[in-house]
Amino acid sequence: MALLGRAAAARTKHDAESYFLADRGLRRTVLFAAIFGTNMTAFVMLGLPGVAYHGGISIWLMLATPLLFVMPLSFYFGYRCWLVARRYGYITPVEFYRERFQSDGLAILMFLGFVGWTVPYILTGVIGGGRALETFTDGTVPYWVGGLAVTLVVAYYTWAGGMKATAWTNTAQTALFMAFLLLIVLLVPSAAGGTERIIGTLQREQPELLVRSWEGPFSLGATVSQLILFSFIIFAFPFVWVRMISARSSKDLRISGIAYPIALVATWAPAILLGLWGAAVIRGLAGGEADSIIFMMTAQLLPTWVAAFGLVALLAIVMSSMDAQILTLSNMLSRDIVGHYRSTTSPTEQVRFARAFVLVLLALTYGVSLLDMPGIFDVAQFAFTGFAVFYPLLIAGIFWRRATKWGAIASLVVGQTIAISGYLEWYPVVGGLQPVFWGVTLGALSLVVVSLLTPRQDAAADRFHSVWNEVRHGKPQPASDQGK
Repeated sequence: MALLGRAAAARTKHDAESYFLADRGLRRTVLFAAIFGTNMTAFVMLGLPGVAYHGGISIWLMLATPLLFVMPLSFYFGYRCWLVARRYGYITPVEFYRERFQSDGLAILMFLGFVGWTVPYILTGVIGGGRALETFTDGTVPYWVGGLAVTLVVAYYTWAGGMKATAWTNTAQTALFMAFLLLIVLLVPSAAGGTERIIGTLQREQPELLVRSWEGPFSLGATVSQLILFSFIIFAFPFVWVRMISARSSKDLRISGIAYPIALVATWAPAILLGLWGAAVIRGLAGGEADSIIFMMTAQLLPTWVAAFGLVALLAIVMSSMDAQILTLSNMLSRDIVGHYRSTTSPTEQVRFARAFVLVLLALTYGVSLLDMPGIFDVAQFAFTGFAVFYPLLIAGIFWRRATKWGAIASLVVGQTIAISGYLEWYPVVGGLQPVFWGVTLGALSLVVVSLLTPRQDAAADRFHSVWNEVRHGKPQPASDQGK
């Protein structure tokens, strides 16, 4: 990964578009890997199996909505963002929506929200890497050393090569962890005596894992909440947004949208199956201990080389998300804070600031990871909720001309307040509906009501919609127009 980052750095210029967006030139395979790999965090190889170990097949329904929504959202939401960002030279979602709603106040709220929810997500990578190395070496490599090793490698290649480095490394990382999951889901049943034996053990000793539960965390209300959560988060992630607008062409972006749900099944399905099988092979794990079930089975049942491959795959999946997240945070800090409020800052200086931010942010994240942390699934779900609440604002800014800055601000404030207070248990759970349901629903309602009660922003809306109308009516469109 370090060598790939170094090679990318040699091909990266010192201007903002090159460092942050790889010169807006990501092509099919690399673009897909950059978007997909960014979303395949330690949550997939640690969090999902851990939940399946305790909850069984009840977790399968989580797959449904990403499969249904990713493709149309790529084709419509992603495509529209790509068109406008290319026309006007936008680099971050914060500056995109600042211009759409003509509001610095909204931009500051978006920036604070994106930073606040991205940091916990980055934490899952450091935690995952540290716990994996500790588990694999039976404590010989302590947690703090494993987390530090992962952090240092990510810091180097992200600092050196920017978007191009993270996209190239994401391609290699995606291939590694997908290959491992597909290999292990074939090898484990054979080593454990066959699938029939595993299922038979579950039927005798833990039959509840083979029945869809409608209670507790898998109740109807909780299921609806999870469907909302996993439908919206993919395109509410600022690091995915930045990668979408880095596409070389709209065709490359759409091909990525087609490939994403296929790859999702190829990774989530094995991860969930392995967690379920692990309940029969290794019994008695409590809480967060089950996060490492895939690697416990690998070490117990399979040759050493498979375990080594598993460690490499886990480190790959950890780094593939950390790099994108940390690059996007440094991007927003340098563009939306330093560049916007210090107008004399040149694009080259913005890149220097961003590189410094990469190192500082990763150092802070590593420090936080040394505290007593909950299970990876819990940390990830907490962050996912905050991102999902952005969705009404992001969609309305693209598709609804009547949306106003006051409506967008109301959506963000109400939605985030409801989501956070729900996690703090300041209001009771009703019908199993989780904070994400109330945050997204009330945030969307606030946006519509407040927008209709406040003055229109036709000039700002027309500036964006005119770009889409040109394409719809077949008029030629310049590739880039830096004048704002």
